[in-house]
Amino acid sequence: MNKLPDDEDLWSEFRNYFNAFVVGDINKALQAGVEVGVIILTTVGIECLSGYYAGTEADRGPFVKFMQDFMPVYSNYADDIYGCIRNGLAHDYVIKVNRTGKKGFIFKRDVGEPHLVAVPQNPNIVYLNRERYARDFLEAKDKFFEMVESNQSAWDNAIQRLKSQKGFLTVRSEDELVDHLNRVLS
Repeated sequence: MNKLPDDEDLWSEFRNYFNAFVVGDINKALQAGVEVGVIILTTVGIECLSGYYAGTEADRGPFVKFMQDFMPVYSNYADDIYGCIRNGLAHDYVIKVNRTGKKGFIFKRDVGEPHLVAVPQNPNIVYLNRERYARDFLEAKDKFFEMVESNQSAWDNAIQRLKSQKGFLTVRSEDELVDHLNRVLS
């Protein structure tokens, strides 16, 4: 594979911070039993990586494609998760109904409770188990990082997204952060 040393350093930094913040926050929310937070953090994590997968800003298309490719058990629900959870819960703190797919979700909490099956009363209302959803994403994240590091096209997309974004969540001193933001804003 063709990887420039500066790009490898940038990817390594991104990966470290992604694991520290996104994965760390999901794990902390799971341990603390933060009900809705687990779902929102997981959905934001999916959206984040979907942009790196596509090499562009994340939106519905890359989000659905990421879920189909890395979380295939969700393939039939990926668009509904985007419409109901990403557009609803993460933005309005409500669970919307996906009018296109005519699907809705009811959240369950713990491993062993129903997941990705319809409620008995209506086949268009589906249980989403927050614990399974988060754990499945964390596994998908590992597969995604492995792919990026071993597939030239995936590598190129991820690096393209990193460079076009001109930054990601990091811990820096205030002076370093101001300098960085000055460069980005100019």
